[in-house]
Amino acid sequence: MPGLLAGTVGMLAGPGGIGKTMFELQVALAVACGGSICGGLFENMEGDTMTARKPGRVVLVAAEEVVEVIWHRLHAIVATLMERPELLGTDADPEKLMDLWEQNLHIYALAGMPRVTLMDRDLAPTESFKQLMAACSGARLVILDPIRRFHDSDENDSGEMTALIQQLQELSVVNKPAVIFAHHTNRSSNQMGLGDTADAARGSTALSNGVRWQLNLSEPTKVAARSLGINEADRKSYVMVDISKANYMPPQRTQVLERLAGGVLMLDGKAREAEAVAKPKRVKAKPRLRAVQS
Repeated sequence: MPGLLAGTVGMLAGPGGIGKTMFELQVALAVACGGSICGGLFENMEGDTMTARKPGRVVLVAAEEVVEVIWHRLHAIVATLMERPELLGTDADPEKLMDLWEQNLHIYALAGMPRVTLMDRDLAPTESFKQLMAACSGARLVILDPIRRFHDSDENDSGEMTALIQQLQELSVVNKPAVIFAHHTNRSSNQMGLGDTADAARGSTALSNGVRWQLNLSEPTKVAARSLGINEADRKSYVMVDISKANYMPPQRTQVLERLAGGVLMLDGKAREAEAVAKPKRVKAKPRLRAVQS
């Protein structure tokens, strides 16, 4: 993920129901097998110095999901990738992919279980944090979704949120993964069409200020939808992707994902066409993505 370096902490921000967990699962599957994310979402970005992709260990802790829902979403994603293997950008055959996912993908679905908190009322690490540290040993990417389920502190208190970020930084520095936490955007940014900004995240600005990288998911505004040729009736089938903060790379263009069957998110053909008009020398023509029944 360009701009998100190993040993740093990033945020994934978006309103409820926008598709954060589905996006995280697609990221996790791609990183675990060394493939492309959402059909090439992060490829050919300006200032990207990534080397060739390699499979890596991913730890995803989904505090609000039950196992059955995670399995349902994974099956929807994999069914799409098996039907359209070019979206994953790897030559590995299905059997090899399954081996890589079995080896590198570690998902903990915690819905219905006792709440896991990473720091106590005195802002000190808990036993759960130590267990998380052990579970993330050797990981390349760690995802916590949503961060509100991992603490009992006041998310509007800058001191307490700074302490939380420092704890996640400890996790990233000791084990060397990139750490991403999911967080909700505030109501006013959603209503005013500002869901693409770093300040859209709910709670104290210490969260956005403390991370080195932030990616926002938001619903296209009516103006944005018209500019992309998206009908108003179809607007909710698309998701805007903005890297609203990146300390280690230049600003990036907005990308657009389309929801396919089962809620799977893939880079939209309209977004490619828009880029082709703006920068014809940098964008290669790719086929229009179609919904695939799982």
